[in-house]
Amino acid sequence: MRAHLTGDEYGRTNGMAALRNTVLAAMLSLPMLPALAGALHAHDHAHAAPNGGQLKQIGAYEAELVVKGSEMSLHLVDEQERKVDAQAFSASAVVLAKGNEQKTIALTPSGGNRLSGRMDFPLDGKVRATVTLQTPSGEAGKGRYSLDAGR
Repeated sequence: MRAHLTGDEYGRTNGMAALRNTVLAAMLSLPMLPALAGALHAHDHAHAAPNGGQLKQIGAYEAELVVKGSEMSLHLVDEQERKVDAQAFSASAVVLAKGNEQKTIALTPSGGNRLSGRMDFPLDGKVRATVTLQTPSGEAGKGRYSLDAGR
């Protein structure tokens, strides 16, 4: 024989079931979060770096760091991937040199959307650098790079 539920008891039972279903759905969704986060971030740099370097988002700009020989250059584009005149920008790169010594390179405007500077020290195979970009409005942003020195 079934017991009859009063209105209050029926509401509590349905509310508990809804809460249980919500908690269960949330728990089942947790394993998918890392994949979702990766998919959301992937849109930033889904395309190849046009100059053979490594792309990072620094503030409102996409900045490609390129190292060829002893020259380091930073190429800037906006959110629509249009080249940005780098004349009013400045940047510095703190690079991890051979023996884990930190060296700072000033990157100055060098025509078009490019800032560049020279590395006068040996590296340990990879270029690991933290670039600080200063925009014309005074805003600063940072990007961390790790790329092969031969690039």
